[in-house]
Amino acid sequence: MIDVFCDVIDNFGDAGVCLRLCRDFSKKNYEVRLFCNNVNILNKITNSEDASNRFLSLLSWSDKNMDYSPSEVVIQAFSVRLPDNLIKKIKTRKSTVINLEYLTAETFAEDCHKLPSYADGFESFFFFPGFTKKTGGVVIEKSFLEKINKTKSKESKNITLFSYENEKVKSVINSLNKEKFILNIFEGKGLNNFNNQLKLNLSAGDEYKLNELTVRVLPMVSQDEYDSYLIDSKLNLVRGEDSIVRAMLTGNPFLWHIYPQEEDVHKDKIDALFDRMSEVCSSKKDVEILRQLTLSYNGFSDYLDSFDLLSFYENWKKLSKEWSEHLISLGSLTDNLITFLKTKTDF
Repeated sequence: MIDVFCDVIDNFGDAGVCLRLCRDFSKKNYEVRLFCNNVNILNKITNSEDASNRFLSLLSWSDKNMDYSPSEVVIQAFSVRLPDNLIKKIKTRKSTVINLEYLTAETFAEDCHKLPSYADGFESFFFFPGFTKKTGGVVIEKSFLEKINKTKSKESKNITLFSYENEKVKSVINSLNKEKFILNIFEGKGLNNFNNQLKLNLSAGDEYKLNELTVRVLPMVSQDEYDSYLIDSKLNLVRGEDSIVRAMLTGNPFLWHIYPQEEDVHKDKIDALFDRMSEVCSSKKDVEILRQLTLSYNGFSDYLDSFDLLSFYENWKKLSKEWSEHLISLGSLTDNLITFLKTKTDF
């Protein structure tokens, strides 16, 4: 059995990645318990199969005095800090502990991947998701790849928008509203930002015409439904970690609004991603254009304001397809983690 601990700090990203990972473990017949300190967030993104999945348990760990018996493997996701009483039980059980880190393209991920740590008085191991063979890759379920191959057969007019507060959304909309696209916006921060930028008051269920662009406002959807929107879209405007990975895997063009950090640390993460893309994609020029678009979309320049996104689209599509094929070639984070665990346990 595997225990995964998730601390929801902001939005749905951490919970989303953990749920995908745990669900994928369960599909490979591993029993897994996902302990989340905000089960309400988790419940908003689960699907109907999760409730009946006998290999998957979704549990709360908000109670620091909870009755807990550790499993053979314990995964501490994204720098989660466990209460002392849980740490003591894990030490007594001598569980194999994995520190699952945040996704990054920065080179330190390769340097630190699989290294041991001795914090909290026991040995644990860093495991870094990433974009190269020297990291753990990203979660790629077989069912998701099948869904992509089955669905992507027609030219779509759909665009998705899922963002934080971002004034550059208006620049993107101005570049796209010359053609008859359908812009699907999900309620929450992305919709609030859209309303603020365009001085509107749209809510879930509303439809609005913006020149040639049709805006549709959608309620928060499950992960499976969101995957379907990403697969069936001409362009995906995404945010955070979980959404960008799914968008990349579809092979459709994407624009990433990264989670903003103090002192613009997130700019380094953007540059690192495009450094990795430049290593594997055929057109370095197109990678640089997408780098500048992404930096601008994240507020680091006005490059987007005068750029014609549609004129770049065919190159963008080829670039996205190459990057998707590269990520898939690395294997799934789940399988890579299982392979590593087998070297440390009788897993």
